[in-house]
Amino acid sequence: MHSVPATPVTAPTVAVLGGDADPAPAPGRAGLAAADAGPADETALAPDEEFPEGLEELPLAELQVLHSRVTRQAEHEHLSPEGPHPLTRDRQHDVAAELAARGPRRAG
Repeated sequence: MHSVPATPVTAPTVAVLGGDADPAPAPGRAGLAAADAGPADETALAPDEEFPEGLEELPLAELQVLHSRVTRQAEHEHLSPEGPHPLTRDRQHDVAAELAARGPRRAG
């Protein structure tokens, strides 16, 4: 059997801010930088960082590192309120296409 608490349960108090206050961040996005802000470390490639022109000329290992950095940046931007930066999405597409072009050829 369950017992009923002696004191009534009340709803939590909610403060209403005036129109001058910034809106609260969306759930799960608190503390993240804007999509075009540089990364906090070297594991991502921000839109304002240099990107190689000829991907086909890069050695495979360098292309794989570039893919990792661009993907990491895309993940970072996906969580930001602004969403993914168009340049990052273009870079992600270009690198993925080059990796696919170098992948194993399927018989078929």
